[in-house]
Amino acid sequence: MSYLFVGSYAPAEAEGIHLYQFQAEGDGRLERVNGYAGVANPSFLTVDAARRRLFAVSETANGAVVSLRYDVETGAIEEVNRQLTQGDDPCHLITDPTGQWLLLVNYSSGNVNVYPIAADGSLGTLSDQVQHAGHSVNPDRQESPHPHSIHNIPGTSFYLVPDLGLDQLVVYELDGEHGKLNQVSVTNTAPGSGPRHAAFHPSEPYVYVIHELTSEAEVFEINRAEGTLTSVQKLTTLPAGLEGDSWCAEIAMAASGTYVYGSNRGDDSLVVYNLETPSQLHPVGWSSTKGNFPRHFTIVPNEPYVLAANQNSDNMVVMKLNEQGIPVATGQEVQITKPVCLKFG
Repeated sequence: MSYLFVGSYAPAEAEGIHLYQFQAEGDGRLERVNGYAGVANPSFLTVDAARRRLFAVSETANGAVVSLRYDVETGAIEEVNRQLTQGDDPCHLITDPTGQWLLLVNYSSGNVNVYPIAADGSLGTLSDQVQHAGHSVNPDRQESPHPHSIHNIPGTSFYLVPDLGLDQLVVYELDGEHGKLNQVSVTNTAPGSGPRHAAFHPSEPYVYVIHELTSEAEVFEINRAEGTLTSVQKLTTLPAGLEGDSWCAEIAMAASGTYVYGSNRGDDSLVVYNLETPSQLHPVGWSSTKGNFPRHFTIVPNEPYVLAANQNSDNMVVMKLNEQGIPVATGQEVQITKPVCLKFG
């Protein structure tokens, strides 16, 4: 049995953070355990399972970040404290491998934050904030910087920030003593591409970046010593002949290192790539998410399942991986208002 946290777009008075049990037997079943209210638009979450800590953004103007503790046995969720993000619309956050620092991006104000985490899980005051500057070619979406996510490059002290507004992948090094970010490198992506999220190969120095605006996946080789990236491949996330608009959202890699998945909002599908080598993606199929606007999805740890969150149709769908690694909807789903993020604890 696994425990799943779901973030959503919900007003503060509603339970916008949800806790589910997932049982893999049969077609995969989701059972709601509890919810938590009091956070406006708790869209993105990160879980420190070893310490039973849950962190949520409050994706609003004058945003906030909230620390919570949880107990999966009882289902209890309670707030520890919160801090302002000193920026607008925080949309992604992670903790560092030591559990001592939380890193966060503010989408609309274009900055990257660092907070200390105390032994009791409470968040201290902001230890650093780095401001991005500039714009790119799309006047509607790239009029200013929009960092969309932040990711630790495995095995290093480097952090990758895809900035959708700048068409850049910015790498920082975290000073783990003082909680400061030092810029290491900047990699430009194609004008108008809009890099959004990233996934890493489990053992080889490669990262897979999904471009929201052009619906593409791009492979980069990582120099782990220097924190630099080199593009080696780029290809579409969409099936041939698609009519109408579509925008990418999430990208994830199977723990085996053999498949990469990406979500298409508009086509309402997951694209599936297999890897003959870590540097080469090959599309093998597309799967309907049985809903509208799959903003996020997650691979169930140690089980052949994917869960997809369809924001605009208010449903979370269970999909089982077949022998080709393609997710197939099992018919199991739950209704949930505007699901945005799925994280196992």
